[in-house]
Amino acid sequence: MNKRARNRLIGITAIVLLLLVGVFFLVLNKSAATNLTVKEFATKKVDGKRIQVSGTVVNGSWDKQTNPMSFKIRDDADTAGTGPTINIQYTGSVPDTFGDGVQAIITGTYVAQGDYVKSTQMTTKCPSKYANETDAYTVEALLQRASAMTGIPIKVSGVVKPGSLGAPGADPRFVLLNAAGATQEMPVQFSKGLPDTIKENTKVVLTGSLDAQGTFVATAVALTK
Repeated sequence: MNKRARNRLIGITAIVLLLLVGVFFLVLNKSAATNLTVKEFATKKVDGKRIQVSGTVVNGSWDKQTNPMSFKIRDDADTAGTGPTINIQYTGSVPDTFGDGVQAIITGTYVAQGDYVKSTQMTTKCPSKYANETDAYTVEALLQRASAMTGIPIKVSGVVKPGSLGAPGADPRFVLLNAAGATQEMPVQFSKGLPDTIKENTKVVLTGSLDAQGTFVATAVALTK
């Protein structure tokens, strides 16, 4: 190969490499998501742009039976619930930790015509809580007094029955056993997120009340101290 042909080949190779680098950065910029809080989202124009926004799931705003699943998130610092919210339309598997009051990290695209974020990517964070079981009923003791305890705010302790843990929105969410291997059991309703540390046979303390059908409607689920 003569010098002129070699220089031409080097020049063509350099051009091809520059084009490949440009395409790479173009694809990267299109796939990259802008990180926002709910408060920041409310003040920015992001129509059609890929974003990642984190916030707290608004209580009672979701229904897992819809497809896509719709819900709202608010700013994590908005404990009073008076600030702006974002409408989410999510298609995909729902994390077991999803529920009321859970921090959700959503990646998707904002659709201005409809005012919602369309997403197929979600992760959730639900920190573990701990409670003392010394003042809690056992499942057996509560069921023995069921007629007198209906609707009264109480605590009950027990273990999660193997194979009973359901996804968010399931009824029951899980079944509580009096103790590992025991026969006394009680279905539990719970709309909030469960920490991923709660598994089969995990010992827990529930706060809530017993309904007329014998289901414990929990407002809080904690690990035993």
